[in-house]
Amino acid sequence: MDRDWQAGDHPLALEVHPLIPAEKKQNSLDLRLRQVVIRGPLDDAHGTRPKNFERYFWKDPPTAAKERRAYAREVLTRFATKAYRRPVEARTVDRLVAIAEGVYNSPGKSFEDGIAEAMIPLLASPRFLFRVEQTEPSGTTPRIDVGQPFQAAGSARVPAPRSDSGKMKFIETQEKYPALDEYALASRLSYFLWSTMPDDELFGLASRHELRNNLEQQIHRMTADHRAQAFIDNFVGQWLQVRDLEGLNIDERVVLARDRGEERELEKRFHRFRELQAIPKEKRTPEQQEELQRMIDERRKRRQSQQNVELDEALRRAMRQETEMCFRYVMREDRSVLELVSSDYTFLNEKLATHYGITNVTGNEMRKVSLPADSPRGGVLTDGSVLVVTSNPTRTSPVKRGLFILDNILGIPPPPPPANVPPLEDSEKAFTDHQPTLRETLEIHRSKPLCSSCHNRMDPLGLSLENFNALGMWRESERGVGIDAGGKLITGETFHDVRDVKQTIVDRHRLDFYRCLTEKLLTYALGRGLEYYDVESVDRIVNALDKENGRFSALLAGVIHSAPFQKTRNSSISLASNASESSAVLR
Repeated sequence: MDRDWQAGDHPLALEVHPLIPAEKKQNSLDLRLRQVVIRGPLDDAHGTRPKNFERYFWKDPPTAAKERRAYAREVLTRFATKAYRRPVEARTVDRLVAIAEGVYNSPGKSFEDGIAEAMIPLLASPRFLFRVEQTEPSGTTPRIDVGQPFQAAGSARVPAPRSDSGKMKFIETQEKYPALDEYALASRLSYFLWSTMPDDELFGLASRHELRNNLEQQIHRMTADHRAQAFIDNFVGQWLQVRDLEGLNIDERVVLARDRGEERELEKRFHRFRELQAIPKEKRTPEQQEELQRMIDERRKRRQSQQNVELDEALRRAMRQETEMCFRYVMREDRSVLELVSSDYTFLNEKLATHYGITNVTGNEMRKVSLPADSPRGGVLTDGSVLVVTSNPTRTSPVKRGLFILDNILGIPPPPPPANVPPLEDSEKAFTDHQPTLRETLEIHRSKPLCSSCHNRMDPLGLSLENFNALGMWRESERGVGIDAGGKLITGETFHDVRDVKQTIVDRHRLDFYRCLTEKLLTYALGRGLEYYDVESVDRIVNALDKENGRFSALLAGVIHSAPFQKTRNSSISLASNASESSAVLR
């Protein structure tokens, strides 16, 4: 809607009128006006430059053709260097300048229009869309005749064709692992710790070939920078799956009803309510109408008398922040990564603390909170975010939780389940006298030979978390039966509840956790899965981490200084005999 207004103040009022009166509404659909945008005046005399305009155009374009061309070259060279994350070739800039000139020399086109047109092929280039990594110049690859036990890491020993004497001869060749050039290293480092392109300081060090000599200082600078929050959010979201928290559907009413043993009663009431609602109002009998109204009144009373729990956006956000802030605290304070498994603190605000049943925490701000000595909380395994993402919509899942611990904490995931495995709920049919707990159901399910091998590894770990329901809340019973969270691990250790499990991991399986976390972090840093040739690098990082008592800085430095992070793989295996040679390339 266009309006011509004179300069000055003008009142503006907007009214929204419903088509149906409020008393006749049959659904909860509402309309809300969220934004009104007023633009103007639109004449050039009142024009302003858009945000960040000076980042690309730091002065007005010259009028002379030669100076304008030089300015276009300078603008596009600077932009292309940023886009490609390394210096750009002169011939590439020449083509870009020609595109810009062809546009801004046309009638009705501005200098900025020409530059924008030249930026299009840059932004469509594979060199912008992908991180094209170049390497430092390297020498020839030596070939070593094997006469002693194999020692060199990354080399291959292969049989060559038989010689005239009929004897097998082995030729060992060291594979090439060329180091990334410093521009590629700057990009790897920046996308790892900041999830974005290198800044001017990293570019400057790379251009002077000084980045590798200043890695420790750069690691410290980059982890202290606010941009490192992207690493925390993205890695924690990937490793612990908390990025899935916002989209999960958890039925709070069913979860809490199951804890109280009212699950079947709730289900019956729900189906009866739906039946009555499906009957048109004019066809309901007075008895049916009275029953429906009574159910509505009883539902309202139950909601008022029972604990009102809603896994809303604010609570989900606080849960995710708790996990991210624990990780950030360990990283920024250079504490032991074992505190991610078990600690005497966590990060809460009033809403999340109330959800956990923890008192004396007020306000919306998330802050570090010390936990009582006997608290089951502390460590990511008992964070609400992890407990929710490892649950089903209406109940906990010891299988998911056990698998989560094996895969993300201990690094020993079980094999995929075989085909045609019956669902867990089928095992409930064996109980006719009462509603079984999950422990009882799993015992029946686990007794089947097809299921026992994997479930014997997963179930004890998952059952240790049964005191936490699908909402991450502490509970003492399920379906009216007291919860037994004890058990025995496949490695032989017995435990009473999750506190013992966490302590067992810290005391007896810390190396397993070190290795798992190293593999997860190295995978994130490289953007690829690990292969057999990465095993030695992982071993070195784990050993250094153990010597440093688990300090996070040892883990981070180990990943950044590792061969997979610093180099690229270009392996070759040569086969040779006395008379001829053949070669093969491993990919």
